[in-house]
Amino acid sequence: MARHSGKNLKVKLDSNFIDGCRDWEITETSETVDLTAAGDAWNSHEATQKSWNGSFNCLRDDEDTGQAALAVGDSVTIEAYSEGDTTGKEYFTGTCTITEIGAATGYSSEATRKVSFMGNGALSSATVA
Repeated sequence: MARHSGKNLKVKLDSNFIDGCRDWEITETSETVDLTAAGDAWNSHEATQKSWNGSFNCLRDDEDTGQAALAVGDSVTIEAYSEGDTTGKEYFTGTCTITEIGAATGYSSEATRKVSFMGNGALSSATVA
């Protein structure tokens, strides 16, 4: 079994890698339609439309080209790498809409930024050439 560490994770939006990424997550879901009829002993369903969404957190850096280019409502291509972007590594990619950008900090902590997105079309996995 090949296990992965997030130590070398990266997020790329269009042509810009996001500096200071701390984590990312992507979730795929499927809607279902209930096909159960009166008298059936068990529930029955069928999968219908699929969707995906996610978010990433990074250290806030207003001079980073990738972070500075972000705006809510933007349509971008995301590439999310869990092991870095060297040849042979797998990553997820798809077109998405930026749905939320937030910032947070505390008295004795780093300033962070959270970006949420919603997939527009299919999510794919690919391998770095």
